[in-house]
Amino acid sequence: MSNRFKTKTKFLLPISILILAFLMVTTSLVTTYYSKADSLQNLQKSVVLGTKISQLIHETQKERGYSSGYVTNNGLKFKKELLAQRARTDTKILALRDSLSSLSNDSVTEYMKKPLLYLLKLAAFRKQIDNLSINSTALISYYSALNDSFLDVFVKLSKLSKVAKITQNLIAYSNFLYAKENAGIERALGTAILSQNSFKKGQRVYFINLVAAQKLYIKMFLKFSSKKATAFYLKTLRGKDINSVETIRKIIFSKDKDFKVKPTFWFDSMTTKIDKLKLIDQYLQKEVLVNIKNALDKANSSFSFFILLNFIGVVIFIGIIAVVLKLIHNERRLKQINDRYIISSVTDTKGKIIEVSDAFCAISGYAREELVGQPHNIVRHPDMPRSAFKELWSNIKQGKNWQGRVKNLKKNGGHYWVYANIEPIFNKKGKIEAYVAIRLDITDSIHLQEEVEKSQQKDKAMLQQSKLAQMGEMIAMIAHQWRQPLSAISSTVGDLHMKIMLDNVQSDYFVDKLEKIDNFSQHLSKTIDDFRGFYKEDKVKKNIRFSDITRGALDIVSTSVENKNILLDAKFACKKEITAYPNELRQVILNLIKNAEDVLVEKEIENPAISIATYDDAENSYFEVRDNAGGIPESIIDKIFDPYFSTKTKKDGTGLGLYMSKTIVEEHCGGKLTVSNTPDGALFKISVPITKV
Repeated sequence: MSNRFKTKTKFLLPISILILAFLMVTTSLVTTYYSKADSLQNLQKSVVLGTKISQLIHETQKERGYSSGYVTNNGLKFKKELLAQRARTDTKILALRDSLSSLSNDSVTEYMKKPLLYLLKLAAFRKQIDNLSINSTALISYYSALNDSFLDVFVKLSKLSKVAKITQNLIAYSNFLYAKENAGIERALGTAILSQNSFKKGQRVYFINLVAAQKLYIKMFLKFSSKKATAFYLKTLRGKDINSVETIRKIIFSKDKDFKVKPTFWFDSMTTKIDKLKLIDQYLQKEVLVNIKNALDKANSSFSFFILLNFIGVVIFIGIIAVVLKLIHNERRLKQINDRYIISSVTDTKGKIIEVSDAFCAISGYAREELVGQPHNIVRHPDMPRSAFKELWSNIKQGKNWQGRVKNLKKNGGHYWVYANIEPIFNKKGKIEAYVAIRLDITDSIHLQEEVEKSQQKDKAMLQQSKLAQMGEMIAMIAHQWRQPLSAISSTVGDLHMKIMLDNVQSDYFVDKLEKIDNFSQHLSKTIDDFRGFYKEDKVKKNIRFSDITRGALDIVSTSVENKNILLDAKFACKKEITAYPNELRQVILNLIKNAEDVLVEKEIENPAISIATYDDAENSYFEVRDNAGGIPESIIDKIFDPYFSTKTKKDGTGLGLYMSKTIVEEHCGGKLTVSNTPDGALFKISVPITKV
């Protein structure tokens, strides 16, 4: 064997190995993308099945509502609508069975066993409804269980996705369907309650929980939905019927019986809302299917691409091997980066740490050996209240996830903030066997500053909007202020004119009347100056007493209050100055007084009264306004400072909202705005630090 042959052999062997490796890699990629395309095709069929499920659920929701109304009204109402709806439901059942028969996926068939069993019982349940041998609670329970079983299938189908964007779409869609289902139950239960004109045992709590569950599911939907889907949702879900639903909800929340609302009006309003939800449902269906098609097209393109690479691999194998090696290197590096930068941990059901990432060790200062086997509260910071962890454990022990901000303790005594997402891990029997926590380090000052700037811009816009809204109330107050003096001027002028006509001109009498007209004119001029000064923008903060600010607000609002026969009692005891923007703070005070006036008028309180007081202590100066309107319901008292939240049911809320009032007091003045209930009514208190001399 010549040296030349040996030399060629020496080079051919590694080249052959490289070619083989290249072909193995490209073949593997072809297999991967083929599998991915096949998986996406199955997912596409499953989502189509899911759309059939969604359409059927929409019809069973309507059938549940009509059935509840029919039974609650002893068969005297909704009979015609119920029969027509059953026909529509049966049509969707047939469409679902046809779609299911075209699938060859055994797991999907297994998923469908439970809901199909419910459908087999549907005819028997309908007979019980026709015979009025079942109550509304039982039939609502049956239809809800039926729909829950179908929703469970949809959730399982959504887990078939291996593409992040599609998975996110399906998570959003699942949460939306659960919200829509709860809206359907709310329609049926509300129809029963209004037909009964009272609550039966457990119905109030059930109704309240339904409303709360919808809000939670919608919150999760908005968290995971695309920007376009979110915009479509916000655009679609509004209008007079939506407002009617909210109004009737508040009536049901506030009474035990005698609601004075027609069940048919509630049913029609909720049906309109659910029909709008169906439009959003259809939008989400289309979005998911489009994304799956795009992902499938991409997978097929990748599959074709790697097939081509297989054919030309021998020619370009050196470059491909380099790319593959680089990809392998990057994959390893990515895993190292994930372990290094993703703060994660796994604990058992008692809270003992099973595993932690390098990033967790790095941020906490502990070695892995120091953490594994220890209770997770080894990093608990003393500043974190026990109530927060009580809520956390309450959620995750029920199989729910928990999200929130947590302050943790480092080994060296320092601290760090994370946004944590904690979820249970279930075994095959459906029991919780561990908890996994993924955290995001939120101590980064740049991100925090960005959020602060966004918040400030939002608050400025809301403040401007609030000022514009409040101008409407100011104009009404000017009308009240001017009505009496204008009437007096008109009366005086008429008197003088009559004297002239009767040739009874007395100099002293005319002088006296003209002086009165002049006084009335000065009063009108002062009113204009008061309102013009009220809206003058403060450029700099001033040292001023709460009493002076409050008197300025009373000059504007007192006439309106007194014209409504409301007793207004003001006591000024503060002597110390605060540093603030007077006009902004005056607007807050005016808003609180107007809110008290509105609730007294709205509730038609006998002997209505508003008490105002200012006083000091060693550190702060205070303003208080209280009414005798009965107070704020405990169910909403923690929400009244939320943006856009309103307690006014008989008219649109205008003026400076409580959210912006709190923002002005706490962010612009460095003070506190709080609310509490007294035996007679609500008490709003503003405290601002006294100006240091």
